[in-house]
Parts: sequence; C-alpha cells; structure tokens
Amino acid sequence: MTAIPQTMKAAVLVPGNNELVLQDVPVPVPGPKQVLLKVAAAGVCHSDTFLLSATLPDTRTYIPGHENVGYAVKVGAEVAGITVGQLYGIYDAVPCAATANMSASLTSVGIGVNGGFAEYIVVDPSELVPVPSGLAPEVASVASDALLTAFTAVHRVAELGPGTTKSVLIYGCGGLGHLAVQLALYYGATVYVCDFKPAARELALKLGAKQAFDLQDLTSVTSAGTFTVDIVIDFVANEQSFTLGKAALHGHAFAMGGTEPAGRLVLVGFTTDQLSLSSIDLILWRTNVLSVLYGTIDNMKICLNLLAEGIVKPVITTEPLQSVNRILDGLKAAEGDLVGRRIIVPGLLTPPPA
Repeated sequence: MTAIPQTMKAAVLVPGNNELVLQDVPVPVPGPKQVLLKVAAAGVCHSDTFLLSATLPDTRTYIPGHENVGYAVKVGAEVAGITVGQLYGIYDAVPCAATANMSASLTSVGIGVNGGFAEYIVVDPSELVPVPSGLAPEVASVASDALLTAFTAVHRVAELGPGTTKSVLIYGCGGLGHLAVQLALYYGATVYVCDFKPAARELALKLGAKQAFDLQDLTSVTSAGTFTVDIVIDFVANEQSFTLGKAALHGHAFAMGGTEPAGRLVLVGFTTDQLSLSSIDLILWRTNVLSVLYGTIDNMKICLNLLAEGIVKPVITTEPLQSVNRILDGLKAAEGDLVGRRIIVPGLLTPPPA
C-alpha cells in the first residue's frame, strides 16, 4: 500500500462562495473507532448545487461529496471487520446526533461532515459496505446515493416490484431518472418519460421507455385527457412538473369505491417552488403524494448487487477533482446535452485546456 501523504487536494465549501474552493488540506487522521479511505470515486449531485445556493443558510466549512467509494488504507485500533485494500461504498449516515435545529440529513458525509471531493476521507466503519468484486469504483459510487434514492422511489415508495403491470411516468431522465427508468422496466412496468432535453429523451427511448415527451407534448396530452398513468415519479419536483404529474394521474381509478389503489405521485427532487396542494383535488382524483429522501443501508447493498449483475447500467462520465466547479455549473444551468452522472475520480489528471 502506498504511503499516506500529509496533505491532499480537496474541494471545500466555504460560506460566502458560490463555488467550491480547491485547497491543499491535511489528510485526516482516523481515530481508534474510524477508518481512513483513499477516495476512488465521488458522484456529483444536484444536492451539491442546492448546498452552494445558500437556500439553507449554513456557516459550516467542509468538504462536500456524498456519493463515495474508497479503498480502506488505515484502520483504527478498535475497528474490526474492515480489510485494508478492500473497496467500500460509503453509506451517508453519520452515527451522531444532528446539530441543533438541523435535520440529520444535513449532518451526514458530504453534507456538513467532510465528504468525498478529496483524496482521502475518514468514516465510521458502520457506514462501509463492501463493493462486489469486479465492479468498477465509478459505477459502484452510484449505489451510495443516486441509485439508492431511485430504488427507494421505485421499489419502496411507488411499490413497484417484479411482474408489475403498472404504467409509470418518470419526469426527468437525468442522473437519477435514467436509473429509475431501468428499474421500472426491469420490474415489468410500462414506462413513459418527460424531459425538456432532447438527449435525455433519446436516452430514455434507448433504455426502453415506450414514449418520451417534451413539456409541450405532455401538456397537450394531459390537457386533452388522452394520457394517464398509475404512478408518477417526479425527479424535478417544481411547480410545472407537479402540475403535469397530477394531470397525468387524473384518469387513474376514477370510479369511486373501486378496488384499484389511488394513483401515486412520488416527489424526489429538491425545489424552492411552492407546490400547489389542494386536498379537494387530491381526494377527488384519488391521488397520494409521497416523498423520497435517500434509503437504507440494506437497500444500498441491493443496489450494489443490481450494478454488479448489470441489471442497472448507469451512464457515467469520469472527471478529475479540478473539474468539480465546471460540473456543478453545468448542473445549475440544467442546459445542453448533459446526461447521466458525472463522477469525480481524484486520481485523474487535469485535462489539458480545450
């Protein structure tokens, strides 16, 4: 095993900055109950842009990156069951009390606690999940959040399972949505997609979606009442997507007293929009609105197996740590042909200027 250096490159969230600050910082030293990992891959997420937006004011300085895998390089004296050299996925649940007046989800690895946009990371051993042999780190990293969240939305909240005959509209075929498309198809659902990006719609059709709408087309068919589904999984969760999602469920199980369960609208994305919720509208059209945030460590293990077995094949592009702000800017802009997920690999060399 290569000697551990004293300093490392890291992308640091510093309050008052609208982008991450690339710095040389000390390599963390694991305590007796901790493990030091060399970061092998760290996914870049829309949640990272949300943190940088200061929508939730935060005075903490820390290293983001919450979708991580790494090789164990140093194990604390009181740690058992962790193998040096093994590749592990990191489940983002820090086993400590949340900061006062702050959600536990905002005091986790990469969100308040130093994360994976760095060369090394220290974690609690209870957060580590062995990566199946042969699974590339950049692929395995998707299980730490993106696929885990998509799996929770599709399987646990929407309650889709093998042999389903349900029809599903997936709104947003981006970094998480394209994973949800594959899961829903794997279970047997009829899948429709809506995305304003032509490249995302093309990807959805390539993955097996029955139809891929742009916003105008979906507005037209829902207004005309010619398109309905059983379930909507909304990875955008803004006012427009929420309105169109409700409309797509309006034809579902309309007969009062019917045995068909209510239509489900599953919200996954973060938004600052005020969503229009009318109890009368939801009751009359038999619509249940549910939300998703992350998932369990047992489900993360399932997600790693889905990746290892090739059931879910994420579309990924690897980038060096020095590109993190450019990637975040692209996610903020939400424009162009960016599809799939961008994965930071700290060991990659910085690409030459274009």
